[in-house]
Amino acid sequence: MIRAFWAATVCVAFMAAAVAPASAQNLALRAPDWAQPLTATDVTPTTGGRAILLADGISVSVRVTIMPAQGGVARVVRFDQRDDGGHLYLRRFTGHPSTGWWLWGSDGPRVTNVSAAQSTEIAALARTALGISGALGGGQVGDVCPAGEQVFVEVAVEGRSTSLTRNCAAASDAAGRLALRLSEIAGSRTEEEFHQAALNELLGADRAFAAKARADGVPAAFAAYADDNAIMLSRQAITQGHDAIVSRFANWPAGQHIEWAPEAGRVSERGDMGWTWGNATTIAADGTRTTGRYISIWTRDLDGNWKYAVDAGVN
Repeated sequence: MIRAFWAATVCVAFMAAAVAPASAQNLALRAPDWAQPLTATDVTPTTGGRAILLADGISVSVRVTIMPAQGGVARVVRFDQRDDGGHLYLRRFTGHPSTGWWLWGSDGPRVTNVSAAQSTEIAALARTALGISGALGGGQVGDVCPAGEQVFVEVAVEGRSTSLTRNCAAASDAAGRLALRLSEIAGSRTEEEFHQAALNELLGADRAFAAKARADGVPAAFAAYADDNAIMLSRQAITQGHDAIVSRFANWPAGQHIEWAPEAGRVSERGDMGWTWGNATTIAADGTRTTGRYISIWTRDLDGNWKYAVDAGVN
């Protein structure tokens, strides 16, 4: 009875998918077993995902789930071509097919803009992949290659959609070319690329922090980048909490500012914390300069943005 109920449920679900308009199909439901837990992270709206690829204002959407057969870095890469250009959404995982995968960083994806030329290229590859498979998908193709990657590809273009699975991604067919090109643009393909990209993101956050201090003033920058429970350490005081840090800068001397730049940093294995250190100069209103060093410990907020959890200056 249980087996019969399961078979009937699958039959009804398949019939519903078959008769639904292409733009309304949840292609993620077709994911092979290995891809399901990875793809599932990009279907929840509250964490920046979307189950149905096509949506208002999106003409082309592609989602590629990539798993290396020998472990390392798995990824889910989604491309959306919107009226304002192309956008890439990247989620990264560490682990191995035999032990499971762990989401690296925040629950939300890393979002980057795609150049006009890259958007045009991806859209062309998506249309080609859609044309070779038909409306109900291309099925699984090929054997698993021990040193390669398995990919599950979902494509939606202007009201039509399909899904394809390649057990060994290669540039020999349209689905493989689309998956590999998106993989290349997204980066973090190997553990070396992945760790370098993670460090670049953290150093970039520290540089953006310094840039905001130059543009909007030190109080505004330290308020914007503080975690809710952030701690500031100095010889004069220990300040804890976002609101307390804002109050600490309430009487910041007019015309005084701080310039700094990170020299090095490191990101944790899970991608949720990191640290940076560098040189800083406090410049008083009369031009007096005081040099020193700093170290910042960083954490991610719910949206994946880096915020400082501890900031300490050393004169």
